[in-house]
Amino acid sequence: MKFLSLIAAGILVLSGCAGAPSREPAHRGAPPASLPSTGPAPTQPGITTRPGAVVASPIEATGTRFIRVLLSGGTSGVVLEGETIRAWSVDGRLVAEAAGSVTLTVVGERIRWNGSRLLGDTLDAAGAPDLRVGTRKVAGRVRLIARKGELLAVAVVPIEAYVAAVVSREGAPRFHPEALAAQAVAARTYAVGAAAKPRDPAYDVVGSVEDQVFDGMDGVAAVFQEAADRTRGVVVRYRGELAQTVYHSTCGGRTEDAVSAWGKDVPYLRAQLCDDCADSPVYRWEYRMSGAEGRRVAKALGVPPGNDLRIAVAGRTPTGRASRVRISSRGVSRELQAAEFRKAAGYARIRSLKMEIVPVAGEWRITGEGWGHGVGMCQFGANGMARRGAGFREILARYYPGTEIKGETP
Repeated sequence: MKFLSLIAAGILVLSGCAGAPSREPAHRGAPPASLPSTGPAPTQPGITTRPGAVVASPIEATGTRFIRVLLSGGTSGVVLEGETIRAWSVDGRLVAEAAGSVTLTVVGERIRWNGSRLLGDTLDAAGAPDLRVGTRKVAGRVRLIARKGELLAVAVVPIEAYVAAVVSREGAPRFHPEALAAQAVAARTYAVGAAAKPRDPAYDVVGSVEDQVFDGMDGVAAVFQEAADRTRGVVVRYRGELAQTVYHSTCGGRTEDAVSAWGKDVPYLRAQLCDDCADSPVYRWEYRMSGAEGRRVAKALGVPPGNDLRIAVAGRTPTGRASRVRISSRGVSRELQAAEFRKAAGYARIRSLKMEIVPVAGEWRITGEGWGHGVGMCQFGANGMARRGAGFREILARYYPGTEIKGETP
C-alpha cells in the first residue's frame, strides 16, 4: 500500500504504504528474460493474445503465481533499456528490435517506436539479459498499452519476487526478521487480494505508494528475500476471505479505526493501543507551514487566501486524530476532510492526522505523532514487538485481531 523511504537522522524512516484502499473494503522463480529473436513470442501468464486484454490475475502457471504491476502510467512516453530489446504484437509477431535504449511514445491510440515506426496499440516487450522500464529492472515480459493518449507499462511479476521487492522498499534492513516476516505476509495478502479484485482490466496494483512500492528487482537484500521465502504462500484471512492488510509507518501510540479513516467499519481494523513504536524517528514531529504555503494550500482547496487566512482542526476521531479541518478567509469558510488538507499540504510534511495546528505570527506550527493513516499494522510497532520476542504470527494477530494466519490455497 503503500510507501516512501526517507533518511532521517541517518535512520531509514518508513512513511507507510498500503494506504486507504480504493477497492471495496492497500526474486526467486522469476522467468528468464532472454527470448528468441524470431518466431512467436512465448506465452506469458497474465497476457492474452487479444489486443488490450489481460487475464484477471492471480494466475497459477507451472506452480508460480503472478501479479500485474503498473510501472508507468499517466504519461505519453516510456523509456526501455536493455542490451537487446524486442517487441511483439499481441498475436505473437516480432515487430521491432533495438539495442541499448528505446523511447516509446503515444500517437493517438498507437505506439511509436523510437520516434520512427508506428506500431499497434498494444505491445509485449522484453530485454536480454533483462529489461529496465525507466529506472526499474524487471524480469520477463512487460505489456505496453496506448490508452487515451497515455502509455501504460505493466510488468507481470512472480508473486514471491514481488513480495521480496516490496518488503525491500516498505521495510528497513535494520528491522528484526520477525517484523520483516510480518511485513512480507501483509504485502502478499494485500497483493493477492488486489489481484482478486483488479482496479483496472490491465493491471492489479500500482507500483507506488498508491498501493505498495515496487521499484523492480534491484537492491533486494538477503534479509528481505529471506522474509518472503520464509513466509512463502502465507496470507491473512478473516472468516475465510483475504483480509485487507493495510499498514503504515508509525501510529504514535494508538492505531486508527478504518471507519474513522475511510468511513467503512472493518472488524479487524479497529483502534489498538500500541506502545512499541516509541523508537520511531517520527513518533513525534513538527512542521512549520509558512504563510505562502498556507495560501497555496487554501487556494488549492477552494478558499481564496487573504491576510485573515485561518486554518484549524474542526473535528476529531475517537483516537484523537483530526477528522475535519476548517479553512476560512475573506468571508469564505470551508470545512473539509482532514485527509484532503493533508494531501494538499503533502504527506511528507503533514505526516499524520494525529496533529495540532497552532497559528504563529502569520504561519502555522503543526505538531503531531506518527506517520501514515494509522490503520492496520504499525511497522515500527511490529519491530518493537519483535525485539521483545514476538513472532510474526503474534504481530499480525495483534494488528489484525480475529484473523487467521495460514498458507494460501489456489
